[in-house]
Amino acid sequence: MESSISHMERYPNCAAVVREIGARSKFQKKALAKLIENTDHRHLEFADDLIRRLMAVANRPDGHVYLAEIYLWYTKLIRVEEAHFAANKSYRYSDYQEVFERVYGRSDYMRDYAAGLGMTQVFWPNHWAIVRYYLDSFLPRVTSARAGAEVGVGHGLFHAELLRVAHGLKTSLLDVSQSCLDFTQRMIHETGLAADRAAPVLCDVQASIPLADASLDVLLMGEIIEHLEKGRDVMAAMAKKMRPGGLCFFTTAANAPAEDHILLFRTCDEIRSLLQECGWQIIDEHLGTLRGMSVQEAERDGHNINYAATITPRE
Repeated sequence: MESSISHMERYPNCAAVVREIGARSKFQKKALAKLIENTDHRHLEFADDLIRRLMAVANRPDGHVYLAEIYLWYTKLIRVEEAHFAANKSYRYSDYQEVFERVYGRSDYMRDYAAGLGMTQVFWPNHWAIVRYYLDSFLPRVTSARAGAEVGVGHGLFHAELLRVAHGLKTSLLDVSQSCLDFTQRMIHETGLAADRAAPVLCDVQASIPLADASLDVLLMGEIIEHLEKGRDVMAAMAKKMRPGGLCFFTTAANAPAEDHILLFRTCDEIRSLLQECGWQIIDEHLGTLRGMSVQEAERDGHNINYAATITPRE
């Protein structure tokens, strides 16, 4: 590990967290060493800045240690669910209220969950690939957007990056977790932006969506639909909230167990069909698998596929 991070003096936050993770997990030490050896300056620079922002949001004296431990905790949660999925070929939960009580309704738990998920955006190659797709393909298309929203804000990274490039944009943050709304607004602030550009709205979009029809130029729906019991209804309703030509950044995953995942996709065509049935047109997409596996192999054997797309309401 030391040889892997010896060239990382320019990325002190990233190097410190990687050392803390490596001191606690031999497996993650090897994985992160491989990641660092095969990545580039842009990735490390982004990771370093994200870690800086996450530490500021967490506001703890043990920032590097906290993020290392939360990252390991989050990855352990995922491994437990992967074992359940491998044995049962299904996600653990199908009832949204049960998931809410176990996850979303617990404020301290959700703060840690958001931080751990945020760390995966730069330390999991498949998640970093989605960030790159978002930065390079989606964001350049929405720089002139004026009205936007995000459903399921999580750690707030994607929202902060959106506000960074769309200078005249005002948005709504829709989430069932007050902790995630607070986390996102702090992330926006630590990105150097005015947090009041994004108005927090505590709501369950499965019950009601407090947005006017045909009101949005841009919409973020990243890793949300698989968390919903009524995901199809929500996707259809959100298509009506878009102005003609409006763009949505949409991500989900197939065969991707997590303790709060409900809606299971087994193939990419299942995802595409749902989008089309709910009134969306796919402009382009990014598909990601683990360990260089083909999409066909992942679908056949039930392995994780990350799906990201730029979509627009069908005319």
